[in-house]
Amino acid sequence: REILPAVIRELETPEKANRSRLVSGWLSIAGRKLAAHTKPQLTGKGVLYVHVDEPVLAFEINQKYRLSLLKRAQAALGEKTVKELKVLVGK
Repeated sequence: REILPAVIRELETPEKANRSRLVSGWLSIAGRKLAAHTKPQLTGKGVLYVHVDEPVLAFEINQKYRLSLLKRAQAALGEKTVKELKVLVGK
């Protein structure tokens, strides 16, 4: 009986809620073009890793879109939740 409330509380941690909000809102944050080729991953330390499927796209994001993606993610989740954005090739 006492295990169930503990499990439910663990599932509802702010970090997990933020990760869920990020994944569910990624299309609106990244846009259709980028969302189709990227996957977001948020760490507990506020680092948003954007995994891309092609090195050329990683370069393009770093050169053109990194700051705007960071600002959009911060607008959706808060500046304290998303502090930094890094782009990685691969899943």
